[in-house]
Amino acid sequence: MTEVHANRKYETVFVVRPTLDDESVDRCVNTVEEFIKAQGGSIINTEKKGRKRLSYEVKKLRDGFFVVLRYELKPESVVAFKRQIQLNEDIIRSITVTLEEEALQQASLST
Repeated sequence: MTEVHANRKYETVFVVRPTLDDESVDRCVNTVEEFIKAQGGSIINTEKKGRKRLSYEVKKLRDGFFVVLRYELKPESVVAFKRQIQLNEDIIRSITVTLEEEALQQASLST
């Protein structure tokens, strides 16, 4: 018997190489979004925070373009998603967390 898991809500913050132009950053973000959709997920919202200085050097870079992505995805697809992020050479750092309903409500109030 196969278990069907409901989609969970996640948030991923990732940093894109600062050497890319705006069009390339958009293309990188679209690639990530399309991967989520291909895995049966849906995008809640995408916030491009802009170019910011990093607190420490990452892959010999001092700044990067920050993107916050909130989405719904099946728990078993998250491992493949994280792997996709790691293999993307334009993304220098990322973190993914599970969102609780409380956090989603606070985020919607602040925007």
